[in-house]
Amino acid sequence: MSLIGPGRTAAVLCTAVVLFGTLAAPARADLAFAVAPAAGLGAAALTVPTAEIPSPEDIAAAKSSESATAAKVTDIDGLLADAAAAQEVTFARTLEANNAYSNALVELDARSAAAAVATARAAAADKEQLKSRKAVGQLAGDLYRNGGLNPELSGLVTGSGDVLAKAATLQALTAGRSRAFTAAETTAAAAESLTAAAADARRAADDAAKTAETLKAGADHANAAQLKAVADAKAQRTVLVGQLASLRNTTAALESARVDGLERQRQQARLAAVTAAAERAAAAQAAADKAVAANAAAAGNGSAVPAEQSAPAPVRTPAQAAPSQNTPAQNTRSQAAPAAPAAPSPAAPARPAPVRPAPAPVQPAPAPAPAPAPAPAPVQPAPSPGGSNQAAISVAMGKVGSPYFYQYGGTGVYGFDCSGLVQNAFAAIGKQLPRTAAEQFAQAPVHVPLSQAQPGDLLVWGSAPGFYHVAIYLGGGKVVQALNPSAGITVTDLSMMAGMQLHPVAARY
Repeated sequence: MSLIGPGRTAAVLCTAVVLFGTLAAPARADLAFAVAPAAGLGAAALTVPTAEIPSPEDIAAAKSSESATAAKVTDIDGLLADAAAAQEVTFARTLEANNAYSNALVELDARSAAAAVATARAAAADKEQLKSRKAVGQLAGDLYRNGGLNPELSGLVTGSGDVLAKAATLQALTAGRSRAFTAAETTAAAAESLTAAAADARRAADDAAKTAETLKAGADHANAAQLKAVADAKAQRTVLVGQLASLRNTTAALESARVDGLERQRQQARLAAVTAAAERAAAAQAAADKAVAANAAAAGNGSAVPAEQSAPAPVRTPAQAAPSQNTPAQNTRSQAAPAAPAAPSPAAPARPAPVRPAPAPVQPAPAPAPAPAPAPAPVQPAPSPGGSNQAAISVAMGKVGSPYFYQYGGTGVYGFDCSGLVQNAFAAIGKQLPRTAAEQFAQAPVHVPLSQAQPGDLLVWGSAPGFYHVAIYLGGGKVVQALNPSAGITVTDLSMMAGMQLHPVAARY
């Protein structure tokens, strides 16, 4: 893909993902790039060094023979591909920095709220302590003025009347005085403890504020560096495309289109590879679940398979496993079962079926007869065009063109960050989602393989559990998302983001 060709700047900014793991970094040593981890983005450089562009003499020499020309064209194509990959990492780190700051603001809000509650409790405890101290002060004054006796007590011991009544009254007054002293001690201890807790909460809020400021500086730095990298790469690309046109005796426009086409092919191949890998993993999990279910059915008829019965985990039937699992791996297994290649129908066990009540038993069977094999797992609820999640899509689409805004919370007052847009779109249709991308994925009630994603599902990037970018799938290989300050809220092709740790599981609400 040409990350810096005409009309493609906004599109390439959607590569908000990390180029780790299975994705190869730029292969050329002269295109190594310096990218800091998210925690250190405030102080470290985020740059894409300029490639060593062939000189005019190199181009002239390459045109001396057909083979030399072809070799130089291949070399320049490689430079452009490596530059595109390097920029993808830069864009990914930029979005990661923005997300880190947004998460810090969420933490700051929580810490500030906790500090406010702790301070209010400490103030209430101080009031109670003051009341108790006044009561004890009054009691002490009365005792001092009356020679160690409360006025009520002196009346009891000098007056006349019923001795038992006087004794009971004396006991009650003594108990009341004891309670006053005890209450004073208790309120003093509570006030001291709550005051200390409030101080700790305020310090935590102050620390969270400092962390947020540091991460904000990192995000600002990353966004500025990304813009510079785009400008530098655009200038570099112009020269390289011109050299290609000279070598191939074409025009810069034709070569730019050819380079863009090559990059689109690479993107589509990466997306196909991610999707296929997710489907294979889901099919393998579905087959494993079916084997466990079949073993459970066989065990119920007294013909368990020893190797499978030794598994420590409790046996689950497909119907039990499918609707209630919340972890990505478990939900992937339940959703992918119908799509498993070369596998029997979900209703048919992988091993000999349990004995049914109707046919004559071929082996002794307990009464009552075992239940029939479980029915296929119920299909998870899925959004469809015109459904409730389609309404959330409409809300998000209505904000396309609006600014991306991570400063001071991207929840809609000034603009949105990625998870703020998702939260706002679903809140508009009565679905309350968590605030961060990682939590939005983790708390979804249903997870499906990427190949089974439907409009309204959430796609995330990064590594579990710390996903740092989220988008709403539109269907047709497109997503709507709040990308970064340069692109704002935009619709982009998923293939442009597929090769950089796109998570192979989608979340569904």
